[in-house]
Amino acid sequence: MAGDAPHLAFQATPLYPHTTLSLPNPLLRLLNYNPKTGLCHKGWNDFILASLFAALFLVLRRYLYTVIFPGLAKRMKVAGGRMNRLKFSEQAWLFMCHTASCVAGSILLVGKDYAPALFGEREGQKHFWFGYPHTHRFLDPVFKLFYFSILGYWLHHCAALAIEGYQRVAFERAKLQGRRRLAHAPKRSDFWPLAAHHAITVALVATSYYMNFTRVGHIVIVLLDVADILLPLAKILKYTRHQTICDVAFAVFTVSWVITRHWYLLLVCVSMWRDSLLYIPETSRVWDPWGTECFYSMKVYWLFLGLFAALQILLLYWLALIVKVVMKVVKGGAAEDVRSDDEEEDGEDTLEPNEGQSKSSRTHMPRMGRRLNTSTLTFNKGKRSGSGVELRSGDWDAVKEGEFRRRH
Repeated sequence: MAGDAPHLAFQATPLYPHTTLSLPNPLLRLLNYNPKTGLCHKGWNDFILASLFAALFLVLRRYLYTVIFPGLAKRMKVAGGRMNRLKFSEQAWLFMCHTASCVAGSILLVGKDYAPALFGEREGQKHFWFGYPHTHRFLDPVFKLFYFSILGYWLHHCAALAIEGYQRVAFERAKLQGRRRLAHAPKRSDFWPLAAHHAITVALVATSYYMNFTRVGHIVIVLLDVADILLPLAKILKYTRHQTICDVAFAVFTVSWVITRHWYLLLVCVSMWRDSLLYIPETSRVWDPWGTECFYSMKVYWLFLGLFAALQILLLYWLALIVKVVMKVVKGGAAEDVRSDDEEEDGEDTLEPNEGQSKSSRTHMPRMGRRLNTSTLTFNKGKRSGSGVELRSGDWDAVKEGEFRRRH
């Protein structure tokens, strides 16, 4: 059993020579660890492991968003109000997670025969396919933990995006009904492309593990992490009003995006399209999941190429948005995220009418201690409430809805 071998050695690298890692026995059992081989196999426990990682990320995200990041935003003097602080928290979370993923993935690449594939070298790409599936079926326990942490991370993103979408729908419904506005996440113009990206990523990570293509997955994870570090960094610099450094970081991000996501990733796809047919023997190009654990049929071949093609289409869509920002910076503007379409920042709370107050006289009042914006108190013949005070455009819809219900 796993308890017979509590010490699990990392693969020997110049960075950590003769280093061992002790893992608790319950975790070893969850990893389906075999002490005789020192490797982990697949099992039903994998579903539990992925779910635990997803739940862990959700809990950690919630804690950081509510306890750590608000204080950090205040300390770093984030400009703007609540919505900017929420955006700062999101970018800090992304920066933290992708930095950890990239560092861990890079360390685990040291000493691997397929590591040169990270820089597009075909000599390294050949090792994606050599020995398939016999030398690909079992994983080092540390690498399996890393791979499932990535799977759990993207599962948590799917759950978080679903929650955000639900909150947005609830907010819009409450706004139409004239009820108290709810706290809401930023409105994303690319919500559905983002949802498709998360679904494709989960599908690629899960199927690459199950079908013994984790070497390809390892390289792709590290490649995609590079841009996912630089973009949040640029946004954090923007929110903390370091605009010049932000523009430089965005320029570096743009170059890294093109190199890692549209060149090196394309080379991985070319290797999949060409080298897999050359280096996987014909006897292993069969569908035999319960025997030799071969999953390389032509359907699987086209499945992976199709998923990567869909991912590339989404990346090209975002590249077009990036080019728009670059053109704006070149013309003398500042680098800004063109994907978010937020509501007015201070128009979040609406007073509910008292029992003796008519719905048509419902107005917004400033919070205690908040400076009153006199620009919203100008008279306007085109837009009047019952008191003749002009309301902001976001509030006018709520008043019209209340007036309509009163008259009908």
